Amino acid sequence: MESHPRKDSPVRSRSLFRVASGFPDSRTCLLHQKLQMLNVCMERRTLRDGGLPFAMRGGAGGGGDQSDEEFFDCAADGEEDQGESTGGGVATGRLSRLGTMLLVATDEPLYIPVTQEPVPKTEDQLEDDAEVMLKLGPGSELCTQMMSASLLSDMESFKAANPAGQLEDFIRWYSPRDWIEDEPVDEQDPFGRKGHLSARMLIPGNTWQTVWEGARAVPARRQKRLFDDTREAEKVLHFLESRTIGQIAQLTIGTLFHVGLLTLTRNAGPVRDAVPQYDEIVDRITATCCRLSRENWITGVGGVTGRPGGVSSAVKYEQQLLAEMMQLECSVTQARSLRRKLFDAPSESSSVTEKLDSSEAKLLRSLLGSCETALPEGAGSPIAKRLMVLFADAKRAANEQGNSAAEQQQQPSGGNNLPDPIEKQFTLRLSGNTVSKGAGTPQFLRAILMPQEFRLCGAFSRNTTFY
Repeated sequence: MESHPRKDSPVRSRSLFRVASGFPDSRTCLLHQKLQMLNVCMERRTLRDGGLPFAMRGGAGGGGDQSDEEFFDCAADGEEDQGESTGGGVATGRLSRLGTMLLVATDEPLYIPVTQEPVPKTEDQLEDDAEVMLKLGPGSELCTQMMSASLLSDMESFKAANPAGQLEDFIRWYSPRDWIEDEPVDEQDPFGRKGHLSARMLIPGNTWQTVWEGARAVPARRQKRLFDDTREAEKVLHFLESRTIGQIAQLTIGTLFHVGLLTLTRNAGPVRDAVPQYDEIVDRITATCCRLSRENWITGVGGVTGRPGGVSSAVKYEQQLLAEMMQLECSVTQARSLRRKLFDAPSESSSVTEKLDSSEAKLLRSLLGSCETALPEGAGSPIAKRLMVLFADAKRAANEQGNSAAEQQQQPSGGNNLPDPIEKQFTLRLSGNTVSKGAGTPQFLRAILMPQEFRLCGAFSRNTTFY
């Protein structure tokens, strides 16, 4: 029998499949970052509903009856203590000792506090925060609060875990580079307590000192959450619901182009060695795709982002990327076609994995990259015979597409199957023997005939040595 959850039971959060775990990765497209954010929110909610050992419990700090908005459920890296009396007060929210380090002012051990996890942000959220801070300016109080929210939470957790701790103790744990130990090191004090803060920490009124003075001794489980998973999940859902089909396509076009390039690379198989400048073209297309995926979509009317009257990213994709991908696909298709027609065709299963010989790759590369190519074994080679068959098939197909049957009857039934020449050359030479070089003379006249061009060139000499 299939069981159904009761109406009053909590809804279980399920992560999205085939979406990378962890915080939003800024190297991926914005849509993938939003889905990652949604997964993070559901994971946080699952941890909160599952009841961690120290979550939503009343300890020495109390507060077990407060609302959920005032609690943060820390990661279960270790059991949080229920409170320990020290010389400076009751310590709560301790995770573990920091090696053998002691506090600067006392001989009490320095404890690592249980802190809130970092706040995940997607790329557009980071850009919005940077824009707000730029508008507010560095001296704004709101800007300082935005920058020091996580710092304040960590300081409050540190004060709760180390009631007798000072700013110097916090710096030794949080930013060890800003704690400069005195030299020579005192052998009687191997705990690194003899030292001083760095120059930037000693600036009067700096952010670290200001936040430390205003921080209270509050463990992480009693602090207001820095990351509200419910609110952030609703933001992601609203973002997805408010997108039109065209805007969803804009979010995925960079990924689609990348998938197209990967498909083209996979289908190229061994003929990639025969395509001229294949690796350089693929690297250039990849770099262009990555660069365009970082640009905002700019449209003239009703655009998602950007300036009115700008150039749409769709146009940039079409002009800078699509044409080059089409040309590369055409070259790969031509190389595969020539390989099947000129050489012993491999089976379909091995055509992708079987490698080309160096001579085959050189001939294909020459056919694709130049107008004239010399066959390795001349006109009597098997490759030449297959080329003649191709020319015959091409001429037959051209005759079948003729406008009248009379034109087909005028074509010879046999003989030369080569296509009509694109150029004819006639050379007249003066026969005779030279004194020093034997037969042949430098005297010649050459006529070059093309459909839209006619040229004459010659070489003549009055030197009697050549007669």
